[in-house]
Amino acid sequence: MLKFSTSTNTEFKIAVTCDDALDMTPAEKALYLQGDFEQLKVKQDAQPTFFSIKPLSPSDREEIEIKAGAYTRSELGRMLYLDQPEDAKKKAYWHDALSDQEKSALAQYQAYLNRVYVETAKKAIVKIEGYDGNVWDAIQSIKPDLHRLQTIAEIVTHTQRFSLLGDEGK
Repeated sequence: MLKFSTSTNTEFKIAVTCDDALDMTPAEKALYLQGDFEQLKVKQDAQPTFFSIKPLSPSDREEIEIKAGAYTRSELGRMLYLDQPEDAKKKAYWHDALSDQEKSALAQYQAYLNRVYVETAKKAIVKIEGYDGNVWDAIQSIKPDLHRLQTIAEIVTHTQRFSLLGDEGK
């Protein structure tokens, strides 16, 4: 039997884990980000901000990558990005030992990934519950900046999961 992607007309309601209205342990947050929506716990008398997002079709994802610069991204940067150590201290020494050309290529590739994240979030976000204005402008106005970046990252995380997994993973 063939498996089909979730319809791009489907909407999913999510909250982001940096929302002060949530009352979740780090372990619960991790499970929530992996798709266990039963882990979402709201503080008594609090109301989190809910975002409605939609899955993206393969053509949507291709369009996003092209718009972000898929054909001009640095392949050296992509290779270095995949090769970098995970341990923060090792990564710092590894990065320091790179040539200027390699550092530039890695930075260019990271900028490409950032553009992919932004374009993915823009394409996936449908609405913010209780907000009538431009949703991307609202996301861009989230303060502090760390919460804005985390919101975008979590929208992308949920969108990728909804867009790429079969029914058993949703």
